[in-house]
Amino acid sequence: MKFVIMAGGFGSKLWPLSREKAPKQFISVIGEKSLFQLTIDSILTKYSIDDIFVSTTEDVEHYVLEQAPNLRKENITVEPMMRDTGPASCLAMAKVAERYPDEVVYFYVQCVCVRSPAEKYMEMVAEMENLVKKYDKLVTGTLIPKYLETGSDLFKMGNLIESESGLKVHNVEEFINVVNERMTIEQVTEIAKNNVVGTHANHYTWTPKSFFEAVSRIRPDWMEVVEELRGIFGKEDERERMREVYSKFNPARIEVFTTELIKEGKVMAIELPFEWAHVTTWDDVYRYRENHGISLMEGDVFQVEGEGNLVISTDKKKFVSLIDMKDVVVVDTGDCLLISPRESSSKVKVVLDQLKQEGREELL
Repeated sequence: MKFVIMAGGFGSKLWPLSREKAPKQFISVIGEKSLFQLTIDSILTKYSIDDIFVSTTEDVEHYVLEQAPNLRKENITVEPMMRDTGPASCLAMAKVAERYPDEVVYFYVQCVCVRSPAEKYMEMVAEMENLVKKYDKLVTGTLIPKYLETGSDLFKMGNLIESESGLKVHNVEEFINVVNERMTIEQVTEIAKNNVVGTHANHYTWTPKSFFEAVSRIRPDWMEVVEELRGIFGKEDERERMREVYSKFNPARIEVFTTELIKEGKVMAIELPFEWAHVTTWDDVYRYRENHGISLMEGDVFQVEGEGNLVISTDKKKFVSLIDMKDVVVVDTGDCLLISPRESSSKVKVVLDQLKQEGREELL
């Protein structure tokens, strides 16, 4: 089995600490190690570093090399420009397919999740491999949420499938696009009242051969670019030519592709048998830190009669104080200050849209 870690995203919902040139997967938001390093550590409990592939971008490739120095250079795929997770997945899978066309491949579309304990996580990975080999369907993971929020997409769960491990496996009936449609918590709550829903766990498992057969059918425009890319792999001027060819991809999230597979009845999801923490919003960071006894106040911070707050200040020259505040997030990076109710912290994208409109790229 092989693993592809997608590590080229921005992580905009953790702005202003997460920036385009220092995205959240490479910074420490829940402990001493980055989310990228924690993802690698979990794989290494059973597999080899040689089984790990990484997809990243030119701007942050140096983080991959610094934080995973033992990773094989040929296992690193560098996107020459941002085209979203669909084209990035195609490029990374094409690289794996060069050597392992029939190997089961596990994709981390986002390496921003913490999975514990590792042995239970590896138990699920083994079952995913078994299911792919048995049914030749795309297999992902899901979590029946303990609380509803608007920072993660959802699956509408279908009937249960028998599994050798005894883990709960469902057919997936529908993808609920919470994030891109910017659903409110009221909308999400209404959906959950009438359906069994599971959190989209941002990973999927399939073989390169089956993956590209489906891409050819569902996104032939992507497949045309993949075939062209295959012709330049291994060439001396690969990186130079990659820029020209990769630019031909029509940008889109991988969900554009996987949603069609769900409609075709070709996606299954395993209920995660371990603790899964999706570190996407500042509310996620708060909940993880609180549950694991990690300080909720970082920097020169003092609060009076406050509760439920997360305060992170990286400005060493600034003293931050809160009085009678409840359930808020304060993130101060010196050049930017974010203040928000925790439950509204995912709306930070609205701020970023405004900064982009004003051309204030230095703050992104």
